[in-house]
Amino acid sequence: MLDPYKIREDFPSIAEDYIFMNNADSTGIPVPVLEKILAYYNEVKSRPGFENTSSYRALEIYEEARGRIFEHFGVVEDSIVFTSSNLQSLLLILQSIDFKKNEVFLISSNAQGGVMSLLKEYVETVRGRLEVVDFEEEGFEEKLKGALVGKSVKAALLNHVSGATGTILQIDKVIPVLKEKGVMTILDASYSAQRIRLTLPKTGVDYAFFKSGNMFSIEGLGILYVSEERRNRVESTPGFFVVKQAEKENCIGVVALAAALEYLNRLGFEDILNHERNLAEEIVNAAAGEGVTFYQSALKELRTGILSLVLDQVPSSLLQTILEDQFHILAESGSFDSPIILNKTGGREVLRLSPTVFNTVEEAKIVGERIAEIRESYVRKTIEKQALKET
Repeated sequence: MLDPYKIREDFPSIAEDYIFMNNADSTGIPVPVLEKILAYYNEVKSRPGFENTSSYRALEIYEEARGRIFEHFGVVEDSIVFTSSNLQSLLLILQSIDFKKNEVFLISSNAQGGVMSLLKEYVETVRGRLEVVDFEEEGFEEKLKGALVGKSVKAALLNHVSGATGTILQIDKVIPVLKEKGVMTILDASYSAQRIRLTLPKTGVDYAFFKSGNMFSIEGLGILYVSEERRNRVESTPGFFVVKQAEKENCIGVVALAAALEYLNRLGFEDILNHERNLAEEIVNAAAGEGVTFYQSALKELRTGILSLVLDQVPSSLLQTILEDQFHILAESGSFDSPIILNKTGGREVLRLSPTVFNTVEEAKIVGERIAEIRESYVRKTIEKQALKET
């Protein structure tokens, strides 16, 4: 079981008088990871290579870090390509797919808008079709089977965990159906790789991508997994040679990611997920009431610690400001590039809360209570205004 009070010692930048509930897109960097980065810079001042003692030592550290990353995800060396970003990873994937006119590209409705826009442009360029399937709703299996009937479906992109609702996609049920129909599968693991232990070959996907900045590591490193069956196709793409040549340029990113994975493994992925779930549940239980709507999975086992909400009478940006200015609670407001949220709210922005390993149950209760306090205040004001109008 996690001890958030002890873990907080690894995050000295977390101010005592603030409650941080905005950890979804980029987490802090714990001291053990920073120490590994500092040790690398203190020990070597060269890029990995064979030119001199320093560069050779850098190569040893780099290769050791790569090995730890491969071991963590259960892959062989050639299965992982280190890129500069999720965008570069996705572009390599698309270059490796021989997508033709009138073929269909499926995408889960919880995908982020940036990814969806890129895929839409790509599909339109080759005069194919992009179809969105909602895998978060009940009965998604029948929706998926219906999407495959009578069509030439070439590929499907699945967002493993929604960055807005925190819902875990049931890829163990979706991927076998797609694979049976010969559909290539792409997993966006941006919000899952830091809270779910992924043995990538066992997922059955053809491709997976995520980034280091979400994983208690530094920004600037993308991770692209390619199955053995698709490896030759990726290696034949126009962009592959450039990406491979640039891999060692970001050796510090690889070293930092290996250190972050070591830190996450020490905490325990199951404990991380359960702790975040419990924090989110504490917030919901304390804040629930008339005038508040939460967006997360109905099933607890499909939730993470990311959740979004709206208050009927309060714009989400104002709610964020009130929480920060009056109660020192840091949250985020917006649509988070999420079509599924915009669809659920009718275009309205939400307040997103994303507690993590250094947040305590007491903090979660406080956050929920303060939201309830704001909610009740605005409900009371609305009733008073209505009463004045009637008199």
